[in-house]
Amino acid sequence: MDIQLAAKHPDNNILFLAGGGEMGKLTREKDWSKTSLGHPQSWPQSLRTTLSIILNSRFPMFLFWGEDHICFYNDAYRPSLGKEGKHPAILGMKGAEAWTEIWPVIKPLMDQVLSGGESIWSEDQLIPIYRNGKIEDVYWTFSYSPVNDETGSPAGVFVTCTETTDKVFTLRELEESKSELEVAIMVTTDELERQVNERTKELVLTNESLRKSEERYHLMVEEVQDYAILYLNREGIVENWNTGAEKIKGYKAKEIIGKSFSNFYTEEDKKSNLPRKLLAQAAEKGRAVQEGWRVRKDGSHFWASVVITAVHNEKNEVIGFSKVTHDLTEKKEYEDKLKKTASELEQKYIDLEKVNAELQSFAYISSHDLQEPLRKIQTLTSILLERETANLTASGQDLFRRIQVSALRMQTLINDLLAYSRTSTADREYKYVDLNKILEEVKTDLIEELQQKHATLEASGLCEVSIIPFQFRQLLHNLFSNSLKFSDPERPLHIEVKGEVAKGSTFDNDQLSRNTFYCHIRIADNGIGFEQQYEGKIFDLFQRLHEKDKYGGTGIGLAIVKKIVDNHDGVITASGVLGKGATFDIYFPMR
Repeated sequence: MDIQLAAKHPDNNILFLAGGGEMGKLTREKDWSKTSLGHPQSWPQSLRTTLSIILNSRFPMFLFWGEDHICFYNDAYRPSLGKEGKHPAILGMKGAEAWTEIWPVIKPLMDQVLSGGESIWSEDQLIPIYRNGKIEDVYWTFSYSPVNDETGSPAGVFVTCTETTDKVFTLRELEESKSELEVAIMVTTDELERQVNERTKELVLTNESLRKSEERYHLMVEEVQDYAILYLNREGIVENWNTGAEKIKGYKAKEIIGKSFSNFYTEEDKKSNLPRKLLAQAAEKGRAVQEGWRVRKDGSHFWASVVITAVHNEKNEVIGFSKVTHDLTEKKEYEDKLKKTASELEQKYIDLEKVNAELQSFAYISSHDLQEPLRKIQTLTSILLERETANLTASGQDLFRRIQVSALRMQTLINDLLAYSRTSTADREYKYVDLNKILEEVKTDLIEELQQKHATLEASGLCEVSIIPFQFRQLLHNLFSNSLKFSDPERPLHIEVKGEVAKGSTFDNDQLSRNTFYCHIRIADNGIGFEQQYEGKIFDLFQRLHEKDKYGGTGIGLAIVKKIVDNHDGVITASGVLGKGATFDIYFPMR
């Protein structure tokens, strides 16, 4: 089709490019004779040709022309500029004046294209722009390609661009969701593997619509190598073929021009008549978009994103189709891998549900079926000792007493296991509570044990914090009971509790977030202590650092304490000096 500058519009004397739309008009307010380009009628044919193609495309395109990088772009870029977009004021302006906020970013790329004569691809590039009344962080995927003048020298830079902000933010949310999912699995069971892909890629679908004009069309797209851009006649016969098409599909132009574009489709797609259906859809609705497997010359398959756009003449008749193909094989592989990972995680959740059900069943058996025989053993041995003492030897009496002690120890172990299970599975309802109040409640519960050990308990600096009240009560009860259990018989027991609120950077603990505020609680006693080499084992389930015959306990109490701290997203450490006492430091993030 012959594309040229019209003389004047009959109504308002506006000079315009044929078919260019609003952004294609060269307004009468713009005095082109005062610019470096001069009057439009004097513009070089290569500039006028490229502008005609750009302004008729539905895909966002830019052209920066000449030494001043005069800016041209089409209507398809309008939505990216926000409510008060800069169109058409910047049409024909120098690039540095039109895009002051991003010029330092894109100017070096255009200089590289003009000097080297090669295309540049920039994916998910952060370029803030002014729109909607403020500077917004916007991500783009660009393709910069040189446009030659009549002498064959690069005279301008052709830019296709797609905003990928939503994609970038979606990927970030996906990564955050994966992290949350991984943390949830770790909290439920420490045996699950930590596996979430660190990175997923999603490439942008690019839509291009080009009019029929083999030579002028080729002038714009011949250097674009990231996309296969070709022109089809109404019957789907290839009439134009760019370097990107040769790179992606493997055919030389002379090997494919004059043949049907259905050669790129799989046998299954050919049998279902997919190529013809896509052309019919593009003719009816203006364009057809599809992703699927395509076939290269060597028979290998690649995952393609395809946009077929109908090209119309001045009578709005379909005269052919532009076809843009992008190789998204890498994206497809990442998506398939992500789906597989999601399926595996879903199965692990199902397995966890089964484990939780089994744990609940075990808790029921422990609290009912296992304890009932123990109570009978204790009752029957007590009756035997009371009634049959005279008939038992001293050795027999000792054996019965040892049976009673073992049964009592087993019952205590079962109760501790139940407490540990409830700590892991109980509902977590946080409330703001004064820690002094909970401390007094625990002190009251242990008053007899404290008096028996002649113990004193001193508290200061405790504050109000958001916690799970009954779990925190269990935590203090276990720590105080631990101090009572391992007190030094040679001196009265003294327990000191101190509290403070400060940023994580204040404390000497690498496990804390530096900018998060924590409630720090230190519980120290003057008991028998422990050797510091065991600080990493003291919170392990069933871990005992002292002889069970000399000191009671099941080795579960401090494991429960650690689980409660974990439930509050906190950190606990232990330090001790053998013969002098033990200290526990607890850090709860302020909510």
